[in-house]
Amino acid sequence: MTHDENGRCNVALERLLARAGWTPENLGDRLNELGAALRLRAHVHRRTPRRWVYAEGTRATPRVPREPWPALVCHLLHQRLGQQVKPDTFGWASPGSLSYVPADDGFADVWNTAGAVAALAQVVDADLMERRHFLALTGLSLTAVAHQWLFDPARVAASLLGKRVDHAVVDDLEGVVAARRRMDDALGGGTLLPAVREDLRLVVSMLRNSAYHDDVGRRLYAVAAELGRLAGWLASDSKQPALAQRFFMAAVRSAHLSGDRAIGANILGFMSIEAAFSESPRDSITLAETALKAEPELTPVVAASLHARMALGAAYAGEPDIARHAQERAFERLSEAIPEHEPEWIYWFTEADAHGIAGQSLLTLDKPAEAEPHLRRTIALLDPKFTRDRAGWLCHLATARLKAGAVEQACGTASEAGTLIRRLDSPSAAGRLAEFRAAAAPYSRISNVQEFDAKFGDLIGPSRA
Repeated sequence: MTHDENGRCNVALERLLARAGWTPENLGDRLNELGAALRLRAHVHRRTPRRWVYAEGTRATPRVPREPWPALVCHLLHQRLGQQVKPDTFGWASPGSLSYVPADDGFADVWNTAGAVAALAQVVDADLMERRHFLALTGLSLTAVAHQWLFDPARVAASLLGKRVDHAVVDDLEGVVAARRRMDDALGGGTLLPAVREDLRLVVSMLRNSAYHDDVGRRLYAVAAELGRLAGWLASDSKQPALAQRFFMAAVRSAHLSGDRAIGANILGFMSIEAAFSESPRDSITLAETALKAEPELTPVVAASLHARMALGAAYAGEPDIARHAQERAFERLSEAIPEHEPEWIYWFTEADAHGIAGQSLLTLDKPAEAEPHLRRTIALLDPKFTRDRAGWLCHLATARLKAGAVEQACGTASEAGTLIRRLDSPSAAGRLAEFRAAAAPYSRISNVQEFDAKFGDLIGPSRA
């Protein structure tokens, strides 16, 4: 059903907006951005989508948007969630003969012989092509096709129907998890979280409904743990701390059943990051300490990442001695690493990351002059593919330079970060840019800061000083 029992709420639209993490006003803003990109003359007030979700005044039902908005709403939700969304999902009439549809419209068939032929037929039908305006895909919707290619669809379908899961199926799943991690490096959490949640749902279905040997089961629980860890991190990146904790806590339980202590310790390390920014940063130290009780069973890089997390938590808790000792241990353990002996999932923790956390910790302890060399080293070493991380470290470097009195240089660095953040869907990265601007409040009348505001004020909102 589209409406609630009283007909006053479009439940389907309300639920998909909630999954996307959008308010109706967010949807209105994105519709206008898309309309501008398509050079449409139409414009919608940002509060109008609220009337499509909830009935106003004495109306019995919510309003139905006029063309071209139904198709564009579906396109935006498709982009965000990575699933097909059509007007009839919301009880809206299908568009006329000329409509706006995503570029993958008509490609919902399964990945088999019949599905491949059907997809090819879609693109060679000239009449069909001419009747539609196709909207280019980006982000999750575009890259999803690459991850579907990793699966053997028949094998996965058989597993979900209760047949035996073998190591080949788990190999497929591990490939998808690896791809999702790399997508996070480039896209940020807001775009990717719905897809990772669905990946996790798939694995949970296998754990519930399928048969498997004990060794395959342990691998499945390890996959579930890593997907839960990644979902928690993405929720944290999207500024949803309570949701992040729920994913992390579920992931730790799954890691326990996998028998892999390193996976569980890594999840506690990510919980430590989230706790560092909470009202009780000492919890961050406790979580890292608990994870490090397994240090004899951990590889050097995994252990180094946990020492770095402890350093960050200690900095936020105002414990400089603990922070300094933990950071020293992080670099010591990192120097002992033999790359081929490390688990694949720890690829992201490198010398660049260690220097970045050292710089962030020193900046938190109000030591900007000591923080800057570490942050400069991070930027020099960081792989360009880590777009979100680069943006965050640039924000910290800009803040360090600002606090050291180098306003012009700081604004240049912050502008470099802002250019990257504009391509991301990462509220946490945007939050770091806002932190820089808050620190720049005493310099608001300086031309460099005013130029920064003109270019990037929309990314940090009206809260800037």
